[in-house]
Amino acid sequence: MKNARWRTIIVLGVVTLGLTVFFSSVAPGKTVLKLANVIPPTSEKNLSCLKFSEIVANKTNGEVQVQVFPASQLGNERDLSIGVVMGTLDLFWGDASAFADYVEEFNIFNSPLLFKNDKHWKAVVESPLFDELAEKLLRKARVRIIGNFPMDFRYILTREKPVYTPDDLEGMKIRVPDIPIWVAGMKGLGAAATPISYAEVYMALQQGVIDGMENPLGLMRSMKFYEVTKYLTLLGWNNAVNVLVINEGVFERLSAEHQRVVLEGGKAAGEYLLDLLAKNRAENLEFMKKQGMIIIEPKKMDEWAEQVKNFPEETADMWGGDPNLYWKIRNYPY
Repeated sequence: MKNARWRTIIVLGVVTLGLTVFFSSVAPGKTVLKLANVIPPTSEKNLSCLKFSEIVANKTNGEVQVQVFPASQLGNERDLSIGVVMGTLDLFWGDASAFADYVEEFNIFNSPLLFKNDKHWKAVVESPLFDELAEKLLRKARVRIIGNFPMDFRYILTREKPVYTPDDLEGMKIRVPDIPIWVAGMKGLGAAATPISYAEVYMALQQGVIDGMENPLGLMRSMKFYEVTKYLTLLGWNNAVNVLVINEGVFERLSAEHQRVVLEGGKAAGEYLLDLLAKNRAENLEFMKKQGMIIIEPKKMDEWAEQVKNFPEETADMWGGDPNLYWKIRNYPY
């Protein structure tokens, strides 16, 4: 019995010593938060995460530090969204639809031709309509949205056939991500939506397996898709909503002042990305022209809007069953 007691004392002593060493290695009064995403380190979107980290560190005099882990270092998008719900991850930056299990309506932001321009996008994500969805996420998952970020408008690249009207796109094999609402959206525009691995897109274009693909200009440029395509149609068919979120338990443990800084930082980082994407969009478009791409600007947007008029009724079950939600967003004043 005596030996057992001494063994217990020794074990507790070792544990106590270990905890003392651990806590002494953390500077008093300093909070370190982990923010993870799945995007490349050099992308504009990750730059906005770094901007958030910079703002928080500066405005708290280093008392709150945000470590950014890009490029799926801590897991894929589903892993990260689950992690921030469970509290094993502090902050997550990604597509709002990653939380569709809690708020089905987030899926709608991947619908075709939902947003008309940057101002329209900004008006919607700052509206009471979006605030209601954010509150629903907070209530159901204890995850707080602290910033809204555009994915950037996605345009259509084609190999041999120019796309001016919906009739031109009819039946063309256009690569899209293997996401049901994206597939449905491209089909709604009239194309033969073709989900294939992103890593295979360049070769598929080169070999004629697909007729075209869709992407933001920055990704078209970085992946050199202009080498295997000829036409760029500036139909901004999709511009999803990305969010920066924080686990509510983590947020509640921050002081009131640090909470304010985190909220302000999230908003400022979102505005930073919106401005950066607009600037880079113009630069990337000029680059594409210099590569010999033929640039097409759709003149009759009413034709494209007419093409997807049945989309809300046909796919409303993907975002909770209310087709009118599409039109509320599509026609939101800005």
